Amino acid sequence: KQGQRVLLERVRFIWKRLNFSWKASVRNLVRYKKRLFMTVFGIGGCMALMLVGFGLKDSIFAIVDIQYDEIQLYDGNIILEDDITDEEKETLIAELEKDELMTGAAEGLLTQVSVGAGEEWHDVYLDVPEDVDRFPEFVTLQDRMTDAVYTLDDSGAILTEKMATELDVEPGDTMTIRDDDLGDLEVKVQAVCENYMGHYLYMTPGYYEEVYGSAPDYNCIFYKTADRITEEAERIGEEALAVPGALSVSYTTDLKEQVDNMLGALDSVIAVLIISAGMLAFVVLYNLNNISITERQRELATLKVLGFYNKEVTMYVYRENILLTFLGALFGIVLGKILHRFIIVTVEIESVMFGRNIDLSSFVYAFLLTLLFSLLVNGAMYFKLKKIDMVESLKSVE
Repeated sequence: KQGQRVLLERVRFIWKRLNFSWKASVRNLVRYKKRLFMTVFGIGGCMALMLVGFGLKDSIFAIVDIQYDEIQLYDGNIILEDDITDEEKETLIAELEKDELMTGAAEGLLTQVSVGAGEEWHDVYLDVPEDVDRFPEFVTLQDRMTDAVYTLDDSGAILTEKMATELDVEPGDTMTIRDDDLGDLEVKVQAVCENYMGHYLYMTPGYYEEVYGSAPDYNCIFYKTADRITEEAERIGEEALAVPGALSVSYTTDLKEQVDNMLGALDSVIAVLIISAGMLAFVVLYNLNNISITERQRELATLKVLGFYNKEVTMYVYRENILLTFLGALFGIVLGKILHRFIIVTVEIESVMFGRNIDLSSFVYAFLLTLLFSLLVNGAMYFKLKKIDMVESLKSVE
């Protein structure tokens, strides 16, 4: 194929600084457009798949630590009996505070309610803390994108992000709580907060009374332990169950371990995805390079006749491969982010929201693996380039 001018030639301050070899490589990229697009799409697709593999690990495995170490800061939740007296409740809290392993306890109302906006109806946990000022010690309400921290007040309720998406509501919108006795109750959404496991609706006792027309009847006690381990939470829970008025206990540490075990099975799936993408990258690069050298055999033989050494002929081809690898990797980053977002949203179940971000390290690993496979292919191609026979290649056209 005949060579032609490229767009980069118009950028004089860059073009005039390139030596002959680089100018020839840049022109060759445009000269073989079909191979350029095939290589860029091939490498980009492989890079995207590897990025999806690493990104799934980042998005899925990170939610457990974020949920139970940064958002829900309590370790256990004691559910109280319906007929518990104020005296029994005070006795239970006093017994809990005696334990040196416990660092804090607070009353609250936790009950499941049905919420809706339009035709959509879903179940969420309504959480009303008795002491609003101490509530941030047990639950962090923040924006996932900006990390802005929200504070509960009487102007409205705070809804978790996944449920806000399901109901298609934003801060300032109004949604409905459906109560069996009181009917449909209007609730204003003050803010939407980050949350990954389950769905919650938070409101102050004052706003609860405004919505329901009566003060909340607190039915649970949240507590925190010193080292935040299962053994400590269970010991305090067992002591609480021995006191009249306590009905049952749940532990966030237990939930964390259960989710960790469940997600552990995904390790092998993600590993297979990453390895397969890497092997695909190697096969794509090898085949495209092999075809390229076979098609350009007379051209490369001519370079040898003109006096190019084997190393110079090799670099003549390698420069193109390196440029195409970088272009393919850039395309793969964009494609990978789009594909990762699509997969994450598709595989989510209703009660769980996976992370949306890919760690910087994942981009680095995917790029380095792509570069590694490119270098391996270039190494294998060196021997093929070295074997090109000048005389036979030039005679073959006749």
